[in-house]
Amino acid sequence: MAAPLLDDLFRQVEARRDGTSTLGAELRFTHAEEIIPLAALMGLPGSEKPAKPGRTYSCANSPWRGAAVASLASDIQWDVFRKGDDYLVRILCNEKEAAFKAGCNPVSKGSRFCDLDELEKCFDRS
Repeated sequence: MAAPLLDDLFRQVEARRDGTSTLGAELRFTHAEEIIPLAALMGLPGSEKPAKPGRTYSCANSPWRGAAVASLASDIQWDVFRKGDDYLVRILCNEKEAAFKAGCNPVSKGSRFCDLDELEKCFDRS
């Protein structure tokens, strides 16, 4: 269920880059049942470590907590900045800048901005 949401995030940014959209914002509202899988797919903090295969999840053997990933009022936000032909994306999770998943290279070490082309490669979209 998260893959179509991630695909749409990319489609919205790509449409803006390609000149086929003039939207300034695309807003969606949902529940934890959608936020948690999307956060896991994006490798956002608190959701980047999966349960060990063949081992039943329990609070005793895993630090993962759904409330940490999708608290009572959660959000995942992509801010897109344009400079000339370059598009930079910053991800916020619950109103805080979030690191990109492993393998996504930010524009500079420690930066929370990633070039859209790099982000597309990182998520196997190019």
